[in-house]
Amino acid sequence: MAAATLAITLSNNFLYPYPQKQPMATPAFTNSNNPLRDKIAHLIRRNGPIPFRNYMDMALFDEDHGYYTSDSQTVGKDGDFITSVSVGRCFGLILARRLIAFWQQVNMPSSFSIIEPGAHNGALCADILREIQMQSPEFFDALHYHLVEASDHMQREQQSKLADDFKGKFSSHRSLSDIHADHGAVISNELIDAFPVDLIKFKDEKWQQLYVDELNGELAFTEKAIHGTELANFCQSLGNEFPNEYLTEFSPGIPDLAQQASAALKSGLMITIDYGYRAEDYYHPSRSSGTLQTYYQHQKSDDPLECPGELDITCHVDFCRITKALATAGFSNPTLSSQASYLTTHGTDWLIEIETKFDELEEAPALLRQFQTLTHPAMLGSKFMVLEMLK
Repeated sequence: MAAATLAITLSNNFLYPYPQKQPMATPAFTNSNNPLRDKIAHLIRRNGPIPFRNYMDMALFDEDHGYYTSDSQTVGKDGDFITSVSVGRCFGLILARRLIAFWQQVNMPSSFSIIEPGAHNGALCADILREIQMQSPEFFDALHYHLVEASDHMQREQQSKLADDFKGKFSSHRSLSDIHADHGAVISNELIDAFPVDLIKFKDEKWQQLYVDELNGELAFTEKAIHGTELANFCQSLGNEFPNEYLTEFSPGIPDLAQQASAALKSGLMITIDYGYRAEDYYHPSRSSGTLQTYYQHQKSDDPLECPGELDITCHVDFCRITKALATAGFSNPTLSSQASYLTTHGTDWLIEIETKFDELEEAPALLRQFQTLTHPAMLGSKFMVLEMLK
């Protein structure tokens, strides 16, 4: 049996033991003791209703109470959701091997930068560096890893995780615009899904924009005319062939990410990993409720306005928009595949090694369990897409 087939057809008992996300009726929240909600309500009382993108930005990234900037556990078995990185080191292991192959393909430059915007606590960096160090010492000597993370708390986590083993091989930055490299790779892993979005609704034969207001002491949605040329142009591009009350999203931060990634890297590889769709699927009339999701303790909640800062808010990614934005910024040769296909393709040699030395490697069963979680269609294999482009 081929190694890839062996790994994919392992028993379901090998799946990573996290519960599937299921709708929950009433999260265990208390709006009465939520300082961020009070801060947002005060802002609305002072200035009037705010666009949903502003609300989402505060809910996720408020300096004091934002979901991603607080020191609470959000990722992994004890958090609110799992990521490919939290499954285990298999994800970083295969990405490392992809980077080794790319470095060899471009004639092994003596200086190579790996740039990770939204690097969180540095876990992916650690997995990639450790595998490269083992598999290609020459490449390890040539590379430097740039972690981009605005959160002071997460930067401290990075130092704690990386400083002992990889001193001098990494640096932390607050902004992608701080980095200027000649050769390398940019890895955007589950980054764009957290970009604040505008919510738009097709109602009464026209597009409207959702704002957040305060009504009777509670946060609530209200509808207003589309504001801003960029959003108006996007709505016009979608057309008018949608059912009444059709809801979808617009992510305004995508062009900026593409331009900053291009400015950070003179030549190299851009890898974008996220859950999302091509445009024809994303904006299909049957997807009438949009893709906005909120998560708390591995379950879905149905109200993004409930207890800001205490639950995750995400949106699926329009990979056609990302591809166009990166092309405009100077990247080319796009290839888009499912995470299952991508990891199987770039992990084939590793899978053969695992199969050959299965009885000798104590870690082999655990790594294969991780691989199946990452590639199984019922888990993460079909939920995530991977886009590669070159510059």
